[in-house]
Amino acid sequence: MIMAALTVASTLVVAACGNNGKPDASDAGGAGAANGSPITILATSAVNSNLASLPQFFDVAQAYAKAVNAKGGVGGHPLRITTCDNQASPNPTVACARQATSDKAVAVVGFAIVSPAYLKLLSDAKIPWVPGVARSPLEFTDSNSFPVTIGSDFSKVGGVALAAKAGCKTVSVITNSNFVAQAKQLRRLAKAQDITMKIVTYPSNASDAAPYVSQLKGSECLLIGDTSDQFTAQLGVALAQSGVKFDQIIGQPTLTSELVSKNPVVWEGALIASTVTDKKAPEWSKFDAAVKEYVTTDQSKHPAQQAQPTWVSMAVITNALREMVGQHKKVTAVGLQTELKTTKVADSDGTGPMLNFMQTSPVPGSPRLFAPEIGISAVKDGAVVPAFDGQYYNIQPFLMGQKNTNMFFRPGS
Repeated sequence: MIMAALTVASTLVVAACGNNGKPDASDAGGAGAANGSPITILATSAVNSNLASLPQFFDVAQAYAKAVNAKGGVGGHPLRITTCDNQASPNPTVACARQATSDKAVAVVGFAIVSPAYLKLLSDAKIPWVPGVARSPLEFTDSNSFPVTIGSDFSKVGGVALAAKAGCKTVSVITNSNFVAQAKQLRRLAKAQDITMKIVTYPSNASDAAPYVSQLKGSECLLIGDTSDQFTAQLGVALAQSGVKFDQIIGQPTLTSELVSKNPVVWEGALIASTVTDKKAPEWSKFDAAVKEYVTTDQSKHPAQQAQPTWVSMAVITNALREMVGQHKKVTAVGLQTELKTTKVADSDGTGPMLNFMQTSPVPGSPRLFAPEIGISAVKDGAVVPAFDGQYYNIQPFLMGQKNTNMFFRPGS
């Protein structure tokens, strides 16, 4: 029954509801302006999980849909968002792929720790997976995956590139114990740059970062790997109390301005490698306006900025759908899949790097790495601000083992 259902192409119909059987709030946005049959997109994220609680990926997808619907939708068709909590766990994640089929979704966006089973279900149903924050090697090889940014793990590789650029010869990495394999990959890349890397792990239930700071000291630089917002905050406190210092701290997007403000001296001068560059650029004004108008989630706990890559995903999908509607093509999941596969310049409204889904990446093992670029921010005067003129920088040479650090940071195009 399930496999038979997976062969049916998703079409423009009124989709089933999200997890609780009720329509999402995005249904109502601009209903008077967009009266055509809805186009359903499923957003998945980890909400009820020990690893992370990231409802902001739902918020951003819904806010994008409401903003589009308020202006007439896609050729009169409203975008409709259904949601699925994958709990950052294999079985619930696979269940979300099944829900995408039952919801008749034309695409899936958001954050997930994917598995071959998850990707196969979507591929069999011909529903494109368009992750804003790809974090598995599978997402850079599967022909039905369309990652719109460099992804979470590769942005951490960007952190190693930043360490090389800063002249670090010894680096300590702090990461959640669930992500040791990813950290070991960083170590291999660091070794190619003559950097000695020490990996320190902490359990998901850690309530104090102090015991780990003593293990981190002794290296020139500190790289923050897969850490939760809560642990990153604890790390700032522990570093301040211990007096342990590093020549350079390199963080991830969990290092927000709000978190920095709690221990500004510790974080001053830190660099942050992420999937998104200058978040205050004019291209992001629509995002800011939509979040302000439509998102009600507590931003101090679940900042929408951390889910900005999902906005990029939604923009790429929506512009592809506009092309289809404008050419009077039937809007289906398989139709969208074909549209994306034949797109040489994916339009993200200027919020992401230029994407060519027809081009194969030369990076070994990652043929679908369409955006080998990172955005770089810095902590300056107690706030997170764009670095390197707010441009994207291509780290493809670094990923291919080249040692000339000046090549790592040419502007993306």
